[in-house]
Amino acid sequence: MRTHIHGLRQATVKQLAEPGVEQDFSFIERQNGMFSFSGLNGDQVSRLRDEYGIYIVGSGRINVAGLSSKNMETVCKAIAPVL
Repeated sequence: MRTHIHGLRQATVKQLAEPGVEQDFSFIERQNGMFSFSGLNGDQVSRLRDEYGIYIVGSGRINVAGLSSKNMETVCKAIAPVL
């Protein structure tokens, strides 16, 4: 399970770099556990919810275990424009 979640973290960082996001999200890969602090603020989290239907805790915490190869691209492409 730990290896799987680490792979999800790596994929998240890679996907976030693809849409041309200049912000460095490599810290996500170095975190541990099923959740990750994304660095998104409350306004950005609200935009994700309101504009893209993506729900993240107000503090910017993401459930990494809830990501998959099927939804990873959608989530990362939604994060890019709210930064």
